[in-house]
Amino acid sequence: MIDLATARNDNEHLALTLLKSMEDGTLVETMQEICTEDFLWANSGLPTLHGQQAILEHMASGGFAQHLPLLKTMASFSADVLEIASFREFVYTERIDHHWDAAGRDLMTPVISGVMEIRDGKVCALKDYYDTECYEQEPTAPDPAHATA
Repeated sequence: MIDLATARNDNEHLALTLLKSMEDGTLVETMQEICTEDFLWANSGLPTLHGQQAILEHMASGGFAQHLPLLKTMASFSADVLEIASFREFVYTERIDHHWDAAGRDLMTPVISGVMEIRDGKVCALKDYYDTECYEQEPTAPDPAHATA
């Protein structure tokens, strides 16, 4: 789970706030508040989304599950931030993302090197780099701590 208290400066706080919003289910509201209108979202092997409007339309049409069927049953998300560092307008994270279904099975668990760019106090880009082998991952055994059903 994301701990905002680990941020050492405003840029790291913004980056962690965006990631935490994915855990909390408040991504849309948070994106509109802390990201630029031309916010770019890039993931390895998936279409790069340019601008908040494109992201909203993508989410409304099924999000990344339309490209990765294993995500169709995703019920929640969490991330383990292993490392965070920042330099000037960039925030770098090493993390493990978890995509949980209602039974608490982890559907996809990429180990990610992520880069967020900050412009004028807002996140203008989120670029995540990882091995796309995770797209073929078998779900884990159910973890009751992450079950929602």
